[in-house]
Amino acid sequence: MNSESKPPQQPHIISTSDLVDNYKIHRNISQEIIVTTEDKLRLCLVRYTRRMERRRGWVAPLGISLAFTLTLINSSFKDYGLQAEVWKAIFIIAAVLAFGWLIYAIKAAWFSVSEEDVIAELKKGAVETER
Repeated sequence: MNSESKPPQQPHIISTSDLVDNYKIHRNISQEIIVTTEDKLRLCLVRYTRRMERRRGWVAPLGISLAFTLTLINSSFKDYGLQAEVWKAIFIIAAVLAFGWLIYAIKAAWFSVSEEDVIAELKKGAVETER
């Protein structure tokens, strides 16, 4: 091996004029910039983080509801510490409670806030300037 290293080569940049003679450039890169203070951003995030997490809050109740429902459908309860009817009643009550939790979680997810709501809150009271 050669102990001398070669200097890195500069990349060859191909411009549009090297490829074609007649071309048009269409620019659509306008941006909206929000300038705010750290404390306003922190307050907004604290206020909206939990409400945004509710959008995924239905997953656990759905899994638990399905588990209890499938257990009720597929099981033949036996006397084991308690009578079979008591075990079945416990699972029915648990399934009803889990289903109620699922309904509540779906409703909370439906009315939860989105990223657009957070952005709108950050823009609230802002002075708009255009360049």
